[in-house]
Amino acid sequence: MRFGAHEWAKHTYERSAEDPLRLLGSARKGQQSGALAKLGDEFVLVVGDHVTPLNHEDNKELAAATTHARVDDRPFVFQPVQAQVAPPVVVIIKRRRIPAPH
Repeated sequence: MRFGAHEWAKHTYERSAEDPLRLLGSARKGQQSGALAKLGDEFVLVVGDHVTPLNHEDNKELAAATTHARVDDRPFVFQPVQAQVAPPVVVIIKRRRIPAPH
């Protein structure tokens, strides 16, 4: 479980202020990973628009873990990474010399 806008932005988009979904960070449950959000009193995993509720045990564990967690409130700014262009490949094919028959 990781907190902050940088983490949940990998899985979903920012919601409006009226939306009851409060994005916290990212989490993984088995093979499934997504944005960790709070919907009312329950924790859910969000991928895009798909909301997956977590079971009671997971909610208890997450509630205990989030009480002492520090949320990163720095604004998330997307910065594209510049692709490094590799130099072109140069292939040198030597000319074959076939000796003339005598």
